[in-house]
Amino acid sequence: MEEKKDFAKNNHEVKNMNGRETITEEEKNVDLTNEEIETLQREIQELKEKIEKLEEEKEKYKNSLYKLTTKFEHFKEMVEKEKRNVQFNTKKKIIESFLIPFEKLKISMQYKDDPEFIKAIEMIYKDIINVFDNLDLEFIVPEKGDQFDPFEHEVVEKYETDEVNEYCIYDVQSIGYKLEGEVIKPARVVVAIKPKDVCEDISEKKDQMPNLEEEDKEGDQ
Repeated sequence: MEEKKDFAKNNHEVKNMNGRETITEEEKNVDLTNEEIETLQREIQELKEKIEKLEEEKEKYKNSLYKLTTKFEHFKEMVEKEKRNVQFNTKKKIIESFLIPFEKLKISMQYKDDPEFIKAIEMIYKDIINVFDNLDLEFIVPEKGDQFDPFEHEVVEKYETDEVNEYCIYDVQSIGYKLEGEVIKPARVVVAIKPKDVCEDISEKKDQMPNLEEEDKEGDQ
């Protein structure tokens, strides 16, 4: 009987020990789960902080872009305004330069029957030339016999003549203009070309050259 009691007692202790071990494993599992939850919570908190930081940066860049766009629009308006001012001032300067010659011409026209009228016109012409000089305007004034320049001359007609060399200027219909070295209006010219009869004579002489050579050969024989 005592042996049975001892066995039962020992068996009960084993059960108690097994029960405690089972509880300990569950507690361990619970502890691990809690650690994972805490880790996830920390990660979630870190992600929230990163999102908040990104949101702040986004707002910062958004504000910077808005300020930059505003500044650019303002700059563009200033450039357009400055451009209009430059155009206006340029026109104003040119018009002011011609006001004095124009006023002189207007006064002179009242005395066009006066013998001194021609002299008055010449004075006005000189005033206009001075205005052009002040604006750095140069005249392209080709003369008869000058070589044709495609960069400064415009051909309006070709004229058959032997008075000047071929492809040289025979006549000038209007002068040209250059502003600070750049052609703004080429001189309109008539260019000389060889007359047709001269060309025909040259062609005939070339055709006769072989016959003359043959005659010379026959004479030598």
